[in-house]
Amino acid sequence: MPYIGGVVLRESYAAAIFDFEGTLVDFQWRLEPAEAELRRAFAELGFAGDEFSRGNYASMWNAAADSLAKQGRMAELRGALGPVYDRWDTDALSRWAPRAGAAELLRAIVAAGSRAGMVSNIGRRALGEALGRFGYERWLAPVVSRDEVTWMKPRAEGILRVVADWRLAPGEVLFVGDSRADVMGARAAGMAVAIVRGGECDESVFAGDPPEHMVSRLEELAGLIRVA
Repeated sequence: MPYIGGVVLRESYAAAIFDFEGTLVDFQWRLEPAEAELRRAFAELGFAGDEFSRGNYASMWNAAADSLAKQGRMAELRGALGPVYDRWDTDALSRWAPRAGAAELLRAIVAAGSRAGMVSNIGRRALGEALGRFGYERWLAPVVSRDEVTWMKPRAEGILRVVADWRLAPGEVLFVGDSRADVMGARAAGMAVAIVRGGECDESVFAGDPPEHMVSRLEELAGLIRVA
């Protein structure tokens, strides 16, 4: 089988792990004001440096977790910062709309006996409500939100948890996302990645590190994942 960047390229994959926002729904997080508020909140906890002055919502969290997890203080981080993330999730939830073809693709994957799961940096409360609202919850298992992991994507913790739950090799699974963090997280897990255009990141962001697959519409993934 051909390799690109150490990842095996397959004609079709036995399972797919999906990102949520920007992938199965449109991207609605208000990044600029949200990250400005998060910088202030992290500063109040005493966090400073490049990761907090220039990082994004995920890299700030991960840098703080690197310090606090080994001290057994993740509950402190979740208590202080979780409500801020949750508030911006709720703001996005009020505007999310499903991307065309999302429900049809998930239904076809499961009908074919393949697996569909999710790893998202959105919190459990907003994610659970949205999955129920759009009917996605019936096809996705497991679903890993940021509340079930120590580190968000682009760290591979959540992705590897889903693969382990399925007892599949990473090379058998395709990650489907819309951001550079999705590419980095999939690569860290040893997994091929498909990027759906029109999400969090402009296509130009991927020029230096392109995904294995780039699609404009979710239905194009039916040629990569074993579907009915």
